[in-house]
Amino acid sequence: MMLALQDWQNLYMLTGTASATLIGLLFVAISLGGYLPAKEARDYIRTFVEPTLINYAQVLFLSCFALMPFQIQNALLFRIAVAILGIINIFLAFKVLWRVRVVHQRDNEIDRDHWIWDVLLPGMVGLLFVGGDVGLFFEQHLALLTIASVVLLCLAISLHNTWVLMIWLTVHKGVPAVEHESVSHHEKGDPDQEEAEMPKLANRDG
Repeated sequence: MMLALQDWQNLYMLTGTASATLIGLLFVAISLGGYLPAKEARDYIRTFVEPTLINYAQVLFLSCFALMPFQIQNALLFRIAVAILGIINIFLAFKVLWRVRVVHQRDNEIDRDHWIWDVLLPGMVGLLFVGGDVGLFFEQHLALLTIASVVLLCLAISLHNTWVLMIWLTVHKGVPAVEHESVSHHEKGDPDQEEAEMPKLANRDG
C-alpha cells in the first residue's frame, strides 16, 4: 500500500516547493505590520499568523516524508506524522475559535470569512488527516487520495489567509500607530485615557 505513494511523489515535490516559497511570502507580510502597536500585533500573530505558518510547515514536512525512499520504518513514520498533524489541526481550530470569541470579541473586522477559513476548514483538515490515517491502517486505496487532497487544501487555506493578511496590513498601513492605540484605549475604557480627556472637557465647559 505504501509503495503506491511513490506515484504521488511529483505532487509532493510541487507542494513542498510551494510551501517553502510561501513561508517566505508570509514573513514578508509580517514585516509589513511593523507599525501596529505591540499588543495588537502579538494578538493577531497568535490568532491568525501562527496557524498559517504551521499549515505551510506541515505541508513541507509531510511532503518531505512522502519523498523519502520507503521502507517499513519510513511507512510507519509517515502514518504517525499524518496522525499527529490531524490532532494538531483540530487543536489549532479550537484554539483560534477560542481566541476569536475571547481575545478578539470587540474586533468588528471578524466576519464570516474568518470563521470559514480560520476555524471551519482547518478543523476539517484535521478530521480528514485522521480519517486518511485510519484508511492507511486498513490499506484503503482512497487514503492516499484523501491525504493528497488535504495537503492541497492546506495550501489553499494558507495562501488565502496570507493574501488576506497582506491586504489587511496594506489597507491599515496609512493609519498611524497613535490612532490604533487611542482606539484600543477608548474601546477598553482605559482610565489613563479618560483622565487625559477630562481636562479637555473641563476647558470646553469653561
